[in-house]
Amino acid sequence: MTIIILSNGKKVANFSSPHAFTFTDGSILPAVSNEEAERLKVTFHEDESPNGDVKLSFSLSDAVLEEVDKYLNLWHNAEVYHVYCPLPMIQALKERSFDVINSPFRSIRIEDRIQKLVSINKQCI
Repeated sequence: MTIIILSNGKKVANFSSPHAFTFTDGSILPAVSNEEAERLKVTFHEDESPNGDVKLSFSLSDAVLEEVDKYLNLWHNAEVYHVYCPLPMIQALKERSFDVINSPFRSIRIEDRIQKLVSINKQCI
């Protein structure tokens, strides 16, 4: 678990992405290991219609929920401000009636698609 401090003072962490995030201020949040990314992945459920449309839903494993608890404790102790996780995880938390807005869990907001720069000021819920 790596927590970095952005130039605006926000302490941020990468929940499960096997890719590093480069922010608009030049900060780099390292990737998690491939093993950790696999352990903390969101479970996708597909409901396919006869015409080929797929309705997606998501669920979270016990390992993911345990990690959520670890980050909540860090957040309560002001050790982390935002924990960046995949948008499907945010959706799965919401489906569990989890209060995302009053938690550290967010998804990245790309500010520059060409350079793949993540905003230090905006995030998605």
